[in-house]
Amino acid sequence: MADEPGITPVLDEIRTELTGLHEQSRFLNGVIDRLHAENERLRRAEAQSAVQPALRELIKLADDWRSRAVAVGADPAQARLCGEVVEDVTMILERQGVEQFHADAGLEFDRQQHRAVGTQPTADQALDGIIAEPRRPGYRGDGRVVRFAEVVVFKFAAG
Repeated sequence: MADEPGITPVLDEIRTELTGLHEQSRFLNGVIDRLHAENERLRRAEAQSAVQPALRELIKLADDWRSRAVAVGADPAQARLCGEVVEDVTMILERQGVEQFHADAGLEFDRQQHRAVGTQPTADQALDGIIAEPRRPGYRGDGRVVRFAEVVVFKFAAG
């Protein structure tokens, strides 16, 4: 069966056009995938910003109940109840992707994680900038600090 005159050039043109359409399809699929990923990031950020006020309120609630536990320290039953409320709030925060972290005394003050709420004078220059006392835990979510850990920091005072 011989080629009819002109059929080969038409088939070549169709092949060329199909190749172009395949390349265009790959490009468009890449654009769609990129737009979809960006849309998902925006949706996550929007959802997170809507939840942020509630998370801050839950953190404040945990702080308030920690303070109450200290205030009723003489009554073990009341202090235990306060501790249970703090545990419940902490579990709610964890389910929302927010974890509690602590600053320990003796560690170096880190502006990325800690907020100094006071200083304590020291004659030992080696203690300058070291955490003297942790006050409140910090909280992290999505790899960033939601609330800095509150600490008292040693401050060298030449005497």
